[in-house]
Amino acid sequence: MRARWRKLLSEPFLAGVGLAFILFILWQYVNHYFLMDYLMGQLDMSMLYYHYISLLAEIILASAIAFFASQAVAEKSRQIEELSRQKDGLTNALVHDLRQPLTAVIGGLSSMAQDSDLPDTTRELVDIAHSGAEELLGMVNDLLDISRLDSGSPLLQPRPVRVARFVRRGVGRVAQLARERDQRLSVDVPEGLPMIQGDEERLSRVITNLVGNAIKFTPSEGEIRVSARAEEDNAKLLVSVSDTGPGIEAEFHHVIFDRFAVLEKSNPAGRTSTGLGLTFCKMIVEAHGGRIWVESKPGSGSTFTFSLPIGASAAAPPEEGSVAPSGSSGSRA
Repeated sequence: MRARWRKLLSEPFLAGVGLAFILFILWQYVNHYFLMDYLMGQLDMSMLYYHYISLLAEIILASAIAFFASQAVAEKSRQIEELSRQKDGLTNALVHDLRQPLTAVIGGLSSMAQDSDLPDTTRELVDIAHSGAEELLGMVNDLLDISRLDSGSPLLQPRPVRVARFVRRGVGRVAQLARERDQRLSVDVPEGLPMIQGDEERLSRVITNLVGNAIKFTPSEGEIRVSARAEEDNAKLLVSVSDTGPGIEAEFHHVIFDRFAVLEKSNPAGRTSTGLGLTFCKMIVEAHGGRIWVESKPGSGSTFTFSLPIGASAAAPPEEGSVAPSGSSGSRA
């Protein structure tokens, strides 16, 4: 019982209300049994002047209560903000420290996969472990980027980007997962798409998250299709990821982009999610000046589409290794 009262009194609003009630009762007692008798009896003051003095005293009392209550609320808010800042700082430090061991794990698995004497069964397990480690590293990077965007820190490193490059780079990171589930994953990027000004690494992670979600929510032997096209006036680039999953009810079309939003009942595979992937996609796309949305009906699959402005001054970047041909409609990723 004492702990409950202590908890109630620790809340500034409740403590302020309780103090105001107590002071109100005391004031009524003092006003009726002392002030009235003294002013009207001893000083022979009229009822009108008595009410003026009483009203002035009540205003002063109410102002004092409001002042101290506001100070208490402000102090409580400051403490909450400080705790939130410390929590975010600790979380960011922990998440940041995860990247080094994860990078080491991925490097070790990559080295093992290059061993030509590795048995097929072991190689398959190494590939699965490598895919899982890459996915976990992507989650860590997403969380760090979301935190930086929240704080207003500069994040994007825009440069001229070929659409085929960031699309195929993002698809390649999760293609193994689709193969494990016997899903057909195709990429359709037409020839001659205009280039955009963007952060290639983070745009490729947007593709990775969208395709990864499609893989998770699409049953085995389902189909996932990634496509890109430019609007007729070449003002925007549209990139879409479609699946043959269970679909999403209209009431959840906006909710799914909220932080930590997870629609477990729409996941036929029963796989869990952090609820941060679509949040990351939304924040990165909007940071590029675009927008993202979903078109879906229950039982008819889902199509996630995001738009990006096409930079008129974008020039072709230097080639960095080979790039898969952009006109590979229906190709297996």
